[in-house]
Amino acid sequence: MSSFALKLVACITMFVDHLGLALFDNNRLMRIIGRIAMPIFAFQVGVGFKHTHSKPKYILRMLLCGIVSEIPFLLLLSSANFIPALIPENISHFSLNICFTFTIALLALFFIEKGKETPVFYIVSIFVALLSIVIPMDYGIFAVLIVILSYFCKDKKWLMVPGMVAIAVAYLLIRKSTLQMYMLFALPFILLYNGKKGKSLKYYFYVFYPLHMLLIALIKIYLLK
Repeated sequence: MSSFALKLVACITMFVDHLGLALFDNNRLMRIIGRIAMPIFAFQVGVGFKHTHSKPKYILRMLLCGIVSEIPFLLLLSSANFIPALIPENISHFSLNICFTFTIALLALFFIEKGKETPVFYIVSIFVALLSIVIPMDYGIFAVLIVILSYFCKDKKWLMVPGMVAIAVAYLLIRKSTLQMYMLFALPFILLYNGKKGKSLKYYFYVFYPLHMLLIALIKIYLLK
């Protein structure tokens, strides 16, 4: 599978997940399907960081996407109407969206690479990664670890299997949720990745992510009237 095909699978499963969350009363099957999305996106972020021509620009794009996506994300999580939905007390699980989590992961990788020249940056990378525990954000340290794992396992994808299993088990033990174990369904897609780019739609995820959440949130707000 090309990078484009992987991202397409991730976008479709994420859309199903968010529909199930917001419009179908947290439908279990739709949420299970949705567990496929995050690991694929995280894998693509880790691999993308390795290949990008400008790593600071890549980090900045992810951060800007997080900023633009935050209000749609909060609206998606909320069961209130438009303005009250922006108040944290009205949001069931207040957190920053996944683009902020990926930004933290990319910053950690940035300092890991810097550590090859100046070892003190390895310590900095650890503290940066730990921000995903201190600051509430979507998937937190678990998504950060998958991005970092993907960066190091790009050429040995089979290592993603034990790594992902360990992260899924850690999620189960720490957060006491069996749902996230289904993220292992993403592994067959990741293992099929052929290293090719496929169709070039460089910025489509940065548009699709906030736009689809805003659309679902507006439908949800309309139905709650």
